Amino acid sequence: MSLDDKDILNAVFTRFKDQPVEFIMAQYETAKRMNMDIERRLADRQSCEPTMPSPEGMPELSAPEAEKPVEAPKRKKPSRKDLVCKPEEAITDESIKCCLCGKESSSLTSRHLAQHDISVEEYKKLCGYAEDQKLMSGNFERKMLHNVLRAQQVRMKNLKEKEENAS
Repeated sequence: MSLDDKDILNAVFTRFKDQPVEFIMAQYETAKRMNMDIERRLADRQSCEPTMPSPEGMPELSAPEAEKPVEAPKRKKPSRKDLVCKPEEAITDESIKCCLCGKESSSLTSRHLAQHDISVEEYKKLCGYAEDQKLMSGNFERKMLHNVLRAQQVRMKNLKEKEENAS
């Protein structure tokens, strides 16, 4: 049911192609928030029959009469009861699952958590993770560590070669 970001941007750009970029981006943010609200309502009513929101409750996208700043709606911060999975089961060697939406990936980024209006620190506190807990799967964490170590070795090798050439 949900729309991808590219589909939302394409629809907004198609409708307002003659408008300035700032206006198009403001309309995109509005449409994206509406899409996220619809997704949240559908997830809340997963066991019930989904219904479409009434047209009266939906704001109309229109050309700007005067440039007005777009204000984000105030949303409550997530709590433990909003978690869709157990934090102790969310991190495995293969993947990490977002406890707020259930999305699985190799790592949870601050960008993803920003979609839930929560910072990485707040998310770790909410889920009961330690401050130094990495929000990535075990395999991905090992791969990143390997890449860092390899980069350090190459850096040290290059420094030694530079010193030898200078002598």
